[in-house]
Amino acid sequence: MMPVWMAGAALFGGLMGVAALASESVARVLARQGRAPWVVALVVSVAWPIVAVTWVQPAPARFATVRVFGDSRGVVRAVAAQLPRVSSEASTRTNAALLGAWALASLLMGVRLMCAQRSLARLSRDAREGALDGERLLITEGFGPAVIGAVRPRVAIPDWLRDLDAPLRRLVLRHERAHRDARDPMLAWLAEIAVTLVPWNPAVWWQARRLRLAIEVDCDQRTLRPGDDVVTYSQLLLLIAQRQQTVRLAPMLAESTTHLSVRITAMQQPRPAHPLRTSLALGAVAVVSLVVACSPAMRDDITRPNTGASASLTMSPSKDGVYFEYQVEQPAQPDTGNRAPIYPAALRAAGIEGQVRVQFVVDTMGRADAASFKVLPASDERFVASVSFKVLPASDERFVASVREALPDMRFVPAQTGGRKVKQLVHQPFVFALAK
Repeated sequence: MMPVWMAGAALFGGLMGVAALASESVARVLARQGRAPWVVALVVSVAWPIVAVTWVQPAPARFATVRVFGDSRGVVRAVAAQLPRVSSEASTRTNAALLGAWALASLLMGVRLMCAQRSLARLSRDAREGALDGERLLITEGFGPAVIGAVRPRVAIPDWLRDLDAPLRRLVLRHERAHRDARDPMLAWLAEIAVTLVPWNPAVWWQARRLRLAIEVDCDQRTLRPGDDVVTYSQLLLLIAQRQQTVRLAPMLAESTTHLSVRITAMQQPRPAHPLRTSLALGAVAVVSLVVACSPAMRDDITRPNTGASASLTMSPSKDGVYFEYQVEQPAQPDTGNRAPIYPAALRAAGIEGQVRVQFVVDTMGRADAASFKVLPASDERFVASVSFKVLPASDERFVASVREALPDMRFVPAQTGGRKVKQLVHQPFVFALAK
């Protein structure tokens, strides 16, 4: 379902953001630039969930539809499984509504982005060419200082800036040149395009905001040189923020002044007493976040197709019309009234335990097809993540006979996809364990 995929993508983006935050902190400790982790996190958080659900399909053998102990599903799917089930028709309507809302929100964000670009283009046209301290730039009535233009970035300053003392003017121009030379307007565009593509993802909004902050902190680092007074530079930033003219929408593609307090704190922050130890600790946080983000459980939430939402994501069954769990919208589930197979009396008396791993097809009537019954090896990998207790050997055929005998009387809720019931291949372990 679409909500599961969207929640999984948001959780994945959050983990990528945590990794980027830890990586940026390492860069700051080492007095390096910190924007790169946020650029990578933003691109991956937007692109991977879309690519994964469109082109990447999980291996069918990894999933066990009916589980007795444990769960190999993704984090979000495991939570969603505990919620009340909805009908296939309601699920399809929900998916369609979410896709429509997504398209509408992206369209509105795109219009907003175009308006911002038009505002900057108008500012550039209305500005007059000029020179200040040997620097060719644009002089505006009140907007700036800023760098405008992604392809051909130009420094723009307000007319009143020429009245500042020469040392302060040089600091301002040095700051804007640093933005221009680093092509920072292109990164600002990247942040805005990312939130336009997935406006429903709060993790991407957070990453875009942190990228903008990292851009400014990096630029402050490049602007300040040995011997420059940090206090004077901070006061200059505050002065500019107070006198800067706000142009509707344009600031989102020019430098933002919303992070001034964080920037001033970063400039005055002393290096930690043990930078290597701090870097290793932060690096460990980044690695753990990446490992969790790339884990099979997280991958399961965003790679399994959202059938019912789009015909392009619906997979075909096998030639005999049998689906795997990952191909259906609602997997087959055992009826709550099913009775467990009878524990063979002789084995119980002898204290012998074991388990039987079987596969069978559940038809559209919710019955197990006896002809499809097959015993799987105890070491079959498709059950490794589905059982959370000590593995017990299936050492006696009487266990298998008990399961085979009980299976015809079991009932299941049939699998559904595209609003219709379908056959599904089910894998299930039956455990025979004595109470301790």
